[in-house]
Amino acid sequence: MLLDYASGEAIPYLAIFTECTSEKRPISLFGRWPEARYVLAPTNTLLIRGPATIKLLEGNASILAAPLQLNHGTFVFDQKQLPIEAESETVLEIDLKKSLRPFEIEGSTIPSSWDMVADALLDMREGKVMVIGAPDVGKSTLSVYLTNRLMAHGYRVRVVDADIGQTDLGPPTTIGSAFPNRLITSLTDLTPAITLFIGHTNPTRVESKLIDDVQELSTDIDETMTIVNTDGWVSDPEAVLFKKRLITSLRPDLVLGLAKGNELHPILSSSRAESMNLNAAKQVLARSRSNRRDIRTAGYIKFLEGGRTRIIPIHDLQLLTPNRFPALWGPRSDELNGLIVGLTEENGHLIQIGIFRGVEGDGARVYCRDTMNLRKLEFGYIRLSTSGREIGYFDP
Repeated sequence: MLLDYASGEAIPYLAIFTECTSEKRPISLFGRWPEARYVLAPTNTLLIRGPATIKLLEGNASILAAPLQLNHGTFVFDQKQLPIEAESETVLEIDLKKSLRPFEIEGSTIPSSWDMVADALLDMREGKVMVIGAPDVGKSTLSVYLTNRLMAHGYRVRVVDADIGQTDLGPPTTIGSAFPNRLITSLTDLTPAITLFIGHTNPTRVESKLIDDVQELSTDIDETMTIVNTDGWVSDPEAVLFKKRLITSLRPDLVLGLAKGNELHPILSSSRAESMNLNAAKQVLARSRSNRRDIRTAGYIKFLEGGRTRIIPIHDLQLLTPNRFPALWGPRSDELNGLIVGLTEENGHLIQIGIFRGVEGDGARVYCRDTMNLRKLEFGYIRLSTSGREIGYFDP
């Protein structure tokens, strides 16, 4: 039920929301929308698509097992969706930044199989869990839910985000790990402890490096539960081989397969790892290829904005280029211009991403924000504009 923000009175009902199904409840769009109050019935869930801000005014509600705090604003990022689940009659203040109306569904969006696996992990106390599935099945959502369930019981959790195309812990083309110190509503809430540069958003070109680096971030730690979130490449023979190699390398205690059908059977049936088939998330936000490109652009901008072209002396730097890349001072060096680069410390941990702009004397021209503690310059495959737009790939 929608309330007029000024008077607090119920607004006359008009169902004009076009995405209604038998499970969804259309909401009124009268009043001071897009800033309004919404009354959420007990045990029901309100799905909010970003960008938006929500605030709990009365009652009890949670997002993926993280209780909302009274009068504390929670931001929903663009191209994201959060489920607010009411435990009692709940009053929310909602400020939409776009005209994407929320909708209410009866019950929870969390499948019962997710609760079963959360209980199983609570019994394990420590170990390594790997989440696999096609795009738009809720892998990141499951990772957040399990993190919150474990942390609510005092467990130490490490999250490894290995989705190089849609990572939430760093810029695209990277993977990262984080140790949450509070309950979260999204992986974007986390501050990475380590970020590693991979150089591509497609696993096919960087399989070996990706597997090695995910393994580095996932080494066993006593009394810690590690949750490894993976990319959505699962549907063709090469993807099956890649996921099997990743499972073999990581040796997880449990593989969680999120599926809408039997698409994961070739991976799970041929793996020696213990596995569980889980239902895909309910009412998951589907994204088009264009949506995913926009998300990557926003990710690049976050780490490039405010940068400038710098001349970096390279006599004391280690230059890392993939096989068959041109030499920096060779006849084909111009082919490197515009490529994404990772600026890393001696241990290979990422400081910042940048864009290679050529050589000048004994220096490399790199568009970036920061070069402090820089020891290595690592080339990737993607060509970027300074506005964060992908403009091609280098295919040696």
